[in-house]
Amino acid sequence: MKKRIRKMLLKKYAVVVMFGTLTILLLYFADWMFGYGITNVNTLFPFTITTTAEKILILTLAASLLVPDLAHWISGRQPGRERER
Repeated sequence: MKKRIRKMLLKKYAVVVMFGTLTILLLYFADWMFGYGITNVNTLFPFTITTTAEKILILTLAASLLVPDLAHWISGRQPGRERER
């Protein structure tokens, strides 16, 4: 059971990393295609997450994604669905 759960979690995070990489590449490609230059993303990045509320929100969302998966990784099991009536 542990192997199956861990394999599933590894696949999940591999897909998350793959889509994140593709999204960033698309952002650079669109900037290049519309004539802003490759360095436009690097110029604008420091202005994306500036307020404390945005930083707290990002930490909360990341924790809600990672903490349950970390618990399932350590225990090797996931909560099952109870019998439906």
